[in-house]
Amino acid sequence: MIKWKMVPQLMGKGKVINCLLSVLLLLPAWASGNEQKADVEATIIHFSEFELGSGVYPVSLTITADFLRIDDTDEGKDFVLFNRKTNEIYSVNSEQQQIIQIKQTPVTIKSPMELKLHESELAMDDNAPLIAGKKARHYQFFVNDKLCYDLISVPDLMPDAVMALKTFKQVLAGQQSETLRSVPGDLHEGCELARHVFYPQRYLEKGFPIIEKEPGQADDTKDKINYSRTLINFKDEKVSSDRFVLPDYQVIPIN
Repeated sequence: MIKWKMVPQLMGKGKVINCLLSVLLLLPAWASGNEQKADVEATIIHFSEFELGSGVYPVSLTITADFLRIDDTDEGKDFVLFNRKTNEIYSVNSEQQQIIQIKQTPVTIKSPMELKLHESELAMDDNAPLIAGKKARHYQFFVNDKLCYDLISVPDLMPDAVMALKTFKQVLAGQQSETLRSVPGDLHEGCELARHVFYPQRYLEKGFPIIEKEPGQADDTKDKINYSRTLINFKDEKVSSDRFVLPDYQVIPIN
């Protein structure tokens, strides 16, 4: 699900299946009932994620004007909630009844190694399906001449969702930059530094990502896909405001 290698993984498992572009499928609407306090307009986005060593898991994003909620299970007990107004991240752990809190902090340190960035655009199949009437584009991102990320994105698709993800990634980058201070020099890796600390919004500048793939970087994984995520479905609908209320657990700030 959320990809961060320099801080402890805050939610459980998650990360995306490598598959071809396909027609987006409609999923059933969220259940509603008398228990709802109020309805709010939301964009709900479903992905399939894959991570080497963990397998394939469903992930969903629920985005409103005020919040971004990320779930990687169907139970909904463990989730990440990003408050778009305060720029704070909360990771809920139901087993331990704890909530990890990350507040927005700027990236103030310099990269411990030189990062030379470049990217290339690859041709798309003319017969590839349109996504919400828009044509997808294919990019590859490099750091120090190493392929770091393969991306298929759609320009101008769900711009508010893209904005929410950009801010979310930047808040994570601030926390990871603090963790970076204690990482030994021989463990630094250019792709990780660029993607998760110093240029976390880079790939989102191309539009909404519908297929993402991260090749393995270590010698024993370089011929494998380390992480991938594929869009399955998205739709706009009303959801209960209860989805954005934190449980009454112990809150543990980590910055």
